[in-house]
Amino acid sequence: MECITSLKSLRKVAILIGTFDTQSKQYMSDPVHFADAINFFFFDGDQVVQASDLRELDPTEIALVYGNNAKVPIQKVRDVIKSWTGMYDGNAIYLVLGIENQSKIHYAMVVKNMVYDSLHYAKQVMEATKSHKGEKLSGDEFLSGFTKEDKLIPVITLVLYFGAEEWDGATNLHKMFEIQDERILKYVPDYKINLIQPAKISKEEFQKFRTELGKVLEYIKLSKNKSVLHKQIQQEAEFWKLHKESFDLLNTATNSKLKLFLDEGGRADMCVAIDEMRQDMEIVGFIKGRRVDGISLEEAIKDAALMYGKTEEYVKEVYEEEVA
Repeated sequence: MECITSLKSLRKVAILIGTFDTQSKQYMSDPVHFADAINFFFFDGDQVVQASDLRELDPTEIALVYGNNAKVPIQKVRDVIKSWTGMYDGNAIYLVLGIENQSKIHYAMVVKNMVYDSLHYAKQVMEATKSHKGEKLSGDEFLSGFTKEDKLIPVITLVLYFGAEEWDGATNLHKMFEIQDERILKYVPDYKINLIQPAKISKEEFQKFRTELGKVLEYIKLSKNKSVLHKQIQQEAEFWKLHKESFDLLNTATNSKLKLFLDEGGRADMCVAIDEMRQDMEIVGFIKGRRVDGISLEEAIKDAALMYGKTEEYVKEVYEEEVA
């Protein structure tokens, strides 16, 4: 029985992760949400990166890391990657920007991102090499195919963590080593990840987001305390109505099981959804209390249905979802 229960739990987790992956990639592929995350983290909320200046790139990174002698190409698939051409401090800037979405803490995220970035740099070198095909290069340049005048475009990856807990994994390569002797580490190039985590964002900082992404992350942070979450949603008008895609993402990321109620404009009504969730929790608590008193589950469901003005089918479904 324990084995069957465990398999059911694993299947649920797998479904949730798969749903989150699909929803988060679709959500962050939206150039408006993408630009909002980039501007929040790198430019303190200033609207430096405009959605209109972003261009979609192939998320598949393929490179022959060791040049023409490589036997097998390496392939990795990013969540979202875009190129940005814009102006910053009066200068034209060209960047490759990537976002990796995480619902869980990835303890090897540093290495994962480092591989992604390295593959893209390797791809840039390969493209530069191809561009010189047919040209007569000098001896040193001929060996690499990359000339002294060739330049790389910076690759920057941002990790967007959709979890309520604090990220307790390493955020730079040096922290992943058992050896912490600075005499050795100073010769080992370090690599750090750029990380957005809701638990570390203050109330004031959430105001720097310009899209509903900020409300999604704020909901995730508050989801650990249901009473505070309910109070804040009731007080903040920005929380009352969300687009369906924002509602779906926060619902999946927190496994909140909020029921979707759309208003006349097609937006999710968060106030109604939260009230419904709170009542469902009361129903489950009521049934558990009756069971402690020795009442059968069937009778407890009937009592709860009468108490809360719901059908027995609805009460049974709410209880089974909670205890499954």
